[in-house]
Amino acid sequence: MKSLVRNRQRWLAQVMVVVLASFPILRAQEPERAAQVIPLPAVQSLKVIPLAGNHSMNDLERRVMAPLVVQLLDQNSRPVEGAQIVFRFPLKGPSAEFANGQVAQTVRTNADGQAAAVGWMANREVGSFQVHVTASRGNELGETTISMSNVTRIVGDGDAKHKKWWSSKWAKIGIVAGAAGITLAVVLLTRGGSSASSNTTVTAAPGSPTIGAPH
Repeated sequence: MKSLVRNRQRWLAQVMVVVLASFPILRAQEPERAAQVIPLPAVQSLKVIPLAGNHSMNDLERRVMAPLVVQLLDQNSRPVEGAQIVFRFPLKGPSAEFANGQVAQTVRTNADGQAAAVGWMANREVGSFQVHVTASRGNELGETTISMSNVTRIVGDGDAKHKKWWSSKWAKIGIVAGAAGITLAVVLLTRGGSSASSNTTVTAAPGSPTIGAPH
């Protein structure tokens, strides 16, 4: 009976030693658990605005690519600096790729929240495609798509910029100024009497009007 009691006492003593030895380990793990940061849920709060490239064409024959630029704004429409922007081209069909042969490029936004895809070239396939643009800053996300087209050759580009001379601002100003000068000359001649009107002619020509004696 005494031996049984002694065995139990020894067993309890061993259990107590194990329990007491585990306390420091458990306490050492508590700070580690406290240091773990619980990730915040992702929020679609960023707005990706295409600034250049949307509905633009890439000239395959002359190898002229349209600019591809976006701006990132927060939920208060303020530019987001230092955010990560990823431009991604399609894997198949009409598309483009970057200098390293990849279809995706990651850049950072500047102080104005702007970022541009650089060093890319369209492939040889004609047709329309979409560029997928994603943005991230911490747990904030945003995305948009930019529509582009690969064409053999852009025909007539720049025609809209070269307007006729009479539609330009300076030409209109010159015409108005010339008309005002003619009106003033007629008024002065009328005040001078009929004799003046019979001996003087008014010549209207582009530019400033001239007044002189009859030829």
